[in-house]
Amino acid sequence: MHRRLFFAALFLACAGLFAQSGLSPFKSAPLKVGVTPDSPPLIFKAGGEMEGIEAELARLLGKELGRPVQFVELPWEEQIPALLEGKTDIIMSGMTATKEREEKIDFSAPYVEYGQMAMVRDDDRVRYPSARDIMATRGKVAVIPGTTGADFVERFFPKAETVKFETPAAAAKGVVTSQADVFIYDSPVILWLGGEYKQEGVSPVGINLTVEYLAWGMRPDDKKLQEQVAAAQKKLETNGDIGWVLDRWLPERPKF
Repeated sequence: MHRRLFFAALFLACAGLFAQSGLSPFKSAPLKVGVTPDSPPLIFKAGGEMEGIEAELARLLGKELGRPVQFVELPWEEQIPALLEGKTDIIMSGMTATKEREEKIDFSAPYVEYGQMAMVRDDDRVRYPSARDIMATRGKVAVIPGTTGADFVERFFPKAETVKFETPAAAAKGVVTSQADVFIYDSPVILWLGGEYKQEGVSPVGINLTVEYLAWGMRPDDKKLQEQVAAAQKKLETNGDIGWVLDRWLPERPKF
């Protein structure tokens, strides 16, 4: 009996030392990261692995938090419900911090500024010399439902006919095949797709139509994770890791 008490006391003492040192004798719980991997260079799959800006930042964040990263693939419209239901811990999938979303979830500090941008066929570029001309189009405008781009088109393209696509790549292809005349989406993705589809006669119109902010979504009641993420993000910004990731994937991103 005394032998059991001795080992129990020894175990508790070791656990206390681990706690004081910031370590743990137990395996850390995975950081469940909600992703919709259809938007290169933000988040996508290549060779069965998650790639892109958000994937690299998630791995850096997990390292700072001392937690292995578990990517949870979800349709875009399920990201916030899954987070609130505890199926994920954080959304890192190119999500814009909007007022509507802030009514449901909390966001980290923004990690990059960007804007909505248009993709058009090269033969039509002369028709879109300014943001006003883009928004005044009477053509077919491709959107991804549930995104800030779709909301922007609904509010500011009064003469346009919207055409819905499931993924950014499908929408870009829709412009190539004349199913749509303009595609409005996040500038990092539009710039990336412009390179991918350059040989097919489409390209970005290098005008930011909005100024927006990408950030990471968390549950409002998960204050502990919010504090940990804030500290980790500050460190990653200070040591240049976030800037390095952005420069690697978006070397020619617009500067605001």
